[in-house]
Amino acid sequence: MCIVTFRWAPESDQPLLLAANRDEFYERPTERMHWWPGDEVLSGRDQRSGGAWLGITRHGRFAMVTNIRNPALRKQGAPSRGALVRQFLEGVQSAANFAHATMADAGRYEGFNLLCGEVGASARSLWFANSQEGAAHAVEPGVHGLSNASLDTPWPKLLRMRQGFRHALAESDPAQRNTRLLRLLQNATPTPNAQLPNTGVPFPVERMLGSIFIVSDNYGTRASTVLSVIGDQVTMREAGFGVGGEPQDTLAFNFRIQSPPAP
Repeated sequence: MCIVTFRWAPESDQPLLLAANRDEFYERPTERMHWWPGDEVLSGRDQRSGGAWLGITRHGRFAMVTNIRNPALRKQGAPSRGALVRQFLEGVQSAANFAHATMADAGRYEGFNLLCGEVGASARSLWFANSQEGAAHAVEPGVHGLSNASLDTPWPKLLRMRQGFRHALAESDPAQRNTRLLRLLQNATPTPNAQLPNTGVPFPVERMLGSIFIVSDNYGTRASTVLSVIGDQVTMREAGFGVGGEPQDTLAFNFRIQSPPAP
Protein backbone atom coordinates (compact mmCIF):
# COMPACT_ATOMS: atom_id res chain seq x y z
CA MET A 1 0.00 0.00 0.00
CA CYS A 2 1.47 3.29 -1.04
CA ILE A 3 -0.77 6.12 0.11
CA VAL A 4 -3.21 6.65 2.98
CA THR A 5 -4.98 9.58 4.60
CA PHE A 6 -6.81 9.16 7.87
CA ARG A 7 -8.49 11.02 10.71
CA TRP A 8 -7.69 9.81 14.20
CA ALA A 9 -10.17 11.05 16.82
CA PRO A 10 -9.98 8.66 19.80
CA GLU A 11 -12.15 10.83 22.07
CA SER A 12 -15.03 11.01 19.59
CA ASP A 13 -17.75 8.60 18.50
CA GLN A 14 -15.94 8.28 15.14
CA PRO A 15 -12.40 7.36 16.14
CA LEU A 16 -11.04 6.30 12.76
CA LEU A 17 -11.77 7.17 9.15
CA LEU A 18 -9.20 6.02 6.60
CA ALA A 19 -8.79 6.07 2.82
CA ALA A 20 -5.91 4.12 1.25
CA ASN A 21 -4.56 2.77 -2.01
CA ARG A 22 -2.49 -0.37 -2.28
CA ASP A 23 -0.08 -0.21 -5.23
CA GLU A 24 1.62 -3.38 -6.42
CA PHE A 25 2.83 -5.24 -9.51
CA TYR A 26 -0.14 -6.62 -11.42
CA GLU A 27 1.45 -10.05 -11.65
CA ARG A 28 1.81 -10.47 -7.88
CA PRO A 29 -0.85 -12.97 -6.72
CA THR A 30 -3.24 -11.45 -4.22
CA GLU A 31 -6.38 -12.38 -2.35
CA ARG A 32 -8.90 -9.56 -2.07
CA MET A 33 -10.31 -8.37 1.25
CA HIS A 34 -11.96 -11.30 3.06
CA TRP A 35 -12.48 -12.92 6.45
CA TRP A 36 -9.52 -15.18 7.12
CA PRO A 37 -10.02 -18.74 8.42
CA GLY A 38 -11.31 -18.47 11.96
CA ASP A 39 -13.50 -15.47 11.05
CA GLU A 40 -11.47 -13.05 13.21
CA VAL A 41 -9.25 -11.12 10.78
CA LEU A 42 -10.63 -9.05 7.88
CA SER A 43 -7.86 -8.30 5.39
CA GLY A 44 -6.47 -8.98 1.98
CA ARG A 45 -3.56 -11.37 1.69
CA ASP A 46 -0.40 -11.46 -0.40
CA GLN A 47 -0.35 -15.01 -1.75
CA ARG A 48 3.39 -14.92 -2.37
CA SER A 49 4.51 -14.18 1.20
CA GLY A 50 1.33 -14.70 3.23
CA GLY A 51 1.45 -11.17 4.61
CA ALA A 52 -1.11 -8.36 4.57
CA TRP A 53 -1.08 -4.61 3.97
CA LEU A 54 -4.20 -3.43 5.83
CA GLY A 55 -6.64 -5.19 8.11
CA ILE A 56 -8.85 -5.09 11.16
CA THR A 57 -10.20 -7.74 13.54
CA ARG A 58 -13.58 -8.33 15.13
CA HIS A 59 -12.07 -7.07 18.41
CA GLY A 60 -10.91 -3.78 16.89
CA ARG A 61 -7.22 -4.46 16.29
CA PHE A 62 -6.09 -2.49 13.23
CA ALA A 63 -2.81 -2.43 11.30
CA MET A 64 -1.37 -1.35 7.96
CA VAL A 65 2.06 -1.03 6.38
CA THR A 66 3.68 0.94 3.55
CA ASN A 67 7.16 0.59 2.17
CA ILE A 68 9.79 3.34 2.23
CA ARG A 69 10.81 4.15 -1.34
CA ASN A 70 14.57 4.13 -1.18
CA PRO A 71 16.62 1.67 -3.28
CA ALA A 72 19.43 1.86 -0.72
CA LEU A 73 17.19 0.13 1.85
CA ARG A 74 16.72 -3.03 -0.22
CA LYS A 75 17.87 -6.24 1.46
CA GLN A 76 18.27 -9.56 -0.29
CA GLY A 77 16.20 -12.24 1.44
CA ALA A 78 14.54 -9.85 3.90
CA PRO A 79 11.32 -11.09 5.52
CA SER A 80 8.01 -9.76 4.24
CA ARG A 81 6.93 -6.43 5.74
CA GLY A 82 3.36 -7.67 5.40
CA ALA A 83 4.16 -10.20 8.11
CA LEU A 84 4.14 -7.31 10.60
CA VAL A 85 0.48 -6.60 9.85
CA ARG A 86 -0.40 -10.28 10.12
CA GLN A 87 1.47 -10.66 13.42
CA PHE A 88 -0.31 -7.72 15.02
CA LEU A 89 -3.77 -8.70 13.80
CA GLU A 90 -3.37 -12.27 14.99
CA GLY A 91 -1.64 -11.34 18.26
CA VAL A 92 -2.64 -9.93 21.63
CA GLN A 93 0.25 -7.55 22.33
CA SER A 94 -0.73 -3.90 22.85
CA ALA A 95 -0.09 -1.52 19.96
CA ALA A 96 2.52 0.38 21.99
CA ASN A 97 4.45 -2.74 22.91
CA PHE A 98 4.21 -4.17 19.40
CA ALA A 99 5.43 -0.94 17.78
CA HIS A 100 8.42 -0.70 20.13
CA ALA A 101 9.27 -4.38 19.66
CA THR A 102 9.08 -3.94 15.89
CA MET A 103 11.58 -1.10 16.03
CA ALA A 104 14.00 -3.29 17.97
CA ASP A 105 13.83 -5.80 15.11
CA ALA A 106 13.48 -3.35 12.20
CA GLY A 107 16.93 -3.96 10.78
CA ARG A 108 15.88 -7.34 9.39
CA TYR A 109 13.36 -5.74 7.02
CA GLU A 110 13.47 -3.46 4.04
CA GLY A 111 12.27 0.07 4.84
CA PHE A 112 8.72 0.32 6.17
CA ASN A 113 6.10 2.42 7.92
CA LEU A 114 3.75 0.68 10.34
CA LEU A 115 0.46 1.87 11.79
CA CYS A 116 -1.12 -0.32 14.45
CA GLY A 117 -3.74 0.25 17.09
CA GLU A 118 -6.90 -0.63 18.90
CA VAL A 119 -10.05 1.19 17.80
CA GLY A 120 -12.76 -0.42 19.96
CA ALA A 121 -14.63 1.58 22.58
CA SER A 122 -12.90 -0.19 25.48
CA ALA A 123 -9.36 0.62 24.31
CA ARG A 124 -8.22 3.15 21.75
CA SER A 125 -4.67 3.78 20.68
CA LEU A 126 -2.80 4.28 17.42
CA TRP A 127 0.96 3.97 17.04
CA PHE A 128 3.34 4.78 14.18
CA ALA A 129 6.76 3.28 13.53
CA ASN A 130 9.23 4.15 10.76
CA SER A 131 12.19 1.81 10.29
CA GLN A 132 14.54 4.57 9.12
CA GLU A 133 13.77 6.79 12.08
CA GLY A 134 14.16 3.83 14.43
CA ALA A 135 11.46 5.06 16.81
CA ALA A 136 7.78 4.51 17.52
CA HIS A 137 5.31 7.07 18.85
CA ALA A 138 1.61 7.50 19.51
CA VAL A 139 -0.27 9.25 16.71
CA GLU A 140 -1.69 12.63 17.71
CA PRO A 141 -5.40 13.22 17.04
CA GLY A 142 -6.09 14.91 13.71
CA VAL A 143 -5.89 14.35 9.97
CA HIS A 144 -2.69 12.66 8.80
CA GLY A 145 -1.21 11.32 5.60
CA LEU A 146 1.33 8.65 4.79
CA SER A 147 2.91 7.47 1.58
CA ASN A 148 6.41 6.06 1.08
CA ALA A 149 8.47 8.44 3.21
CA SER A 150 7.28 9.10 6.78
CA LEU A 151 4.11 10.27 8.50
CA ASP A 152 2.92 13.60 7.06
CA THR A 153 5.90 14.01 4.70
CA PRO A 154 4.50 16.68 2.33
CA TRP A 155 4.76 14.93 -1.02
CA PRO A 156 2.52 16.75 -3.54
CA LYS A 157 0.19 13.80 -4.14
CA LEU A 158 -0.23 13.33 -0.41
CA LEU A 159 -1.09 17.01 0.06
CA ARG A 160 -3.72 16.72 -2.71
CA MET A 161 -5.17 13.64 -1.12
CA ARG A 162 -5.29 15.16 2.33
CA GLN A 163 -7.06 18.25 0.94
CA GLY A 164 -9.65 16.05 -0.77
CA PHE A 165 -10.06 14.05 2.41
CA ARG A 166 -10.83 17.21 4.39
CA HIS A 167 -13.43 18.20 1.79
CA ALA A 168 -15.06 14.77 2.11
CA LEU A 169 -15.33 15.25 5.87
CA ALA A 170 -17.91 17.98 5.19
CA GLU A 171 -20.31 15.29 3.91
CA SER A 172 -22.71 14.51 6.77
CA ASP A 173 -23.97 11.20 5.37
CA PRO A 174 -21.37 8.47 6.07
CA ALA A 175 -22.28 6.44 2.97
CA GLN A 176 -21.96 9.46 0.68
CA ARG A 177 -18.71 10.44 2.39
CA ASN A 178 -17.24 7.00 1.80
CA THR A 179 -18.27 7.16 -1.87
CA ARG A 180 -16.50 10.52 -2.21
CA LEU A 181 -13.38 9.04 -0.64
CA LEU A 182 -13.37 6.13 -3.09
CA ARG A 183 -13.57 8.66 -5.94
CA LEU A 184 -10.69 10.60 -4.40
CA LEU A 185 -8.56 7.45 -4.32
CA GLN A 186 -9.07 7.08 -8.10
CA ASN A 187 -7.64 10.54 -8.87
CA ALA A 188 -4.91 10.03 -11.47
CA THR A 189 -3.79 13.69 -11.68
CA PRO A 190 0.00 13.68 -12.23
CA THR A 191 2.41 15.70 -10.15
CA PRO A 192 4.30 18.37 -12.14
CA ASN A 193 7.84 17.22 -12.84
CA ALA A 194 9.42 20.05 -10.86
CA GLN A 195 7.49 19.04 -7.73
CA LEU A 196 8.31 15.34 -7.73
CA PRO A 197 10.35 14.00 -4.80
CA ASN A 198 13.74 12.45 -5.49
CA THR A 199 13.66 9.02 -3.89
CA GLY A 200 16.46 7.40 -5.87
CA VAL A 201 14.37 5.62 -8.49
CA PRO A 202 14.66 6.49 -12.22
CA PHE A 203 12.82 9.69 -13.15
CA PRO A 204 10.20 7.99 -15.41
CA VAL A 205 9.31 5.73 -12.45
CA GLU A 206 9.17 8.73 -10.09
CA ARG A 207 6.80 10.44 -12.51
CA MET A 208 4.61 7.33 -12.84
CA LEU A 209 4.36 7.10 -9.04
CA GLY A 210 3.44 10.77 -8.65
CA SER A 211 -0.35 10.38 -8.76
CA ILE A 212 -2.79 9.18 -6.11
CA PHE A 213 -4.09 6.45 -8.46
CA ILE A 214 -1.28 4.74 -10.37
CA VAL A 215 -1.50 3.04 -13.76
CA SER A 216 1.31 1.61 -15.87
CA ASP A 217 1.98 -1.46 -17.99
CA ASN A 218 3.11 -3.66 -15.09
CA TYR A 219 2.45 -1.79 -11.83
CA GLY A 220 -0.42 0.19 -10.39
CA THR A 221 -3.16 0.63 -7.85
CA ARG A 222 -4.65 -2.77 -7.09
CA ALA A 223 -7.12 -1.80 -4.35
CA SER A 224 -8.75 1.34 -2.98
CA THR A 225 -10.02 0.94 0.58
CA VAL A 226 -12.17 3.09 2.84
CA LEU A 227 -12.41 2.08 6.48
CA SER A 228 -14.81 3.80 8.87
CA VAL A 229 -15.32 3.17 12.59
CA ILE A 230 -18.39 4.83 14.12
CA GLY A 231 -19.06 3.77 17.68
CA ASP A 232 -18.60 0.01 17.57
CA GLN A 233 -19.67 -0.25 13.92
CA VAL A 234 -17.00 -0.95 11.28
CA THR A 235 -17.62 -0.32 7.59
CA MET A 236 -15.05 -1.40 5.02
CA ARG A 237 -15.32 -0.87 1.26
CA GLU A 238 -12.68 -2.06 -1.18
CA ALA A 239 -12.66 -1.33 -4.91
CA GLY A 240 -10.38 -3.64 -6.88
CA PHE A 241 -8.45 -2.90 -10.08
CA GLY A 242 -6.70 -5.07 -12.62
CA VAL A 243 -4.08 -4.50 -15.29
CA GLY A 244 -4.10 -0.95 -16.60
CA GLY A 245 -6.51 0.17 -13.88
CA GLU A 246 -9.38 -1.99 -15.17
CA PRO A 247 -12.16 -1.73 -12.53
CA GLN A 248 -13.23 -4.86 -10.69
CA ASP A 249 -16.05 -5.25 -8.21
CA THR A 250 -16.35 -3.30 -4.97
CA LEU A 251 -16.50 -5.39 -1.81
CA ALA A 252 -18.38 -4.21 1.29
CA PHE A 253 -18.11 -5.43 4.89
CA ASN A 254 -19.99 -4.30 7.97
CA PHE A 255 -19.63 -5.64 11.52
CA ARG A 256 -19.70 -4.61 15.16
CA ILE A 257 -16.55 -4.62 17.25
CA GLN A 258 -16.74 -7.19 20.00
CA SER A 259 -15.32 -6.76 23.48
CA PRO A 260 -11.88 -8.33 23.75
CA PRO A 261 -11.75 -11.72 25.43
CA ALA A 262 -10.88 -11.81 29.12
CA PRO A 263 -7.14 -12.30 29.75
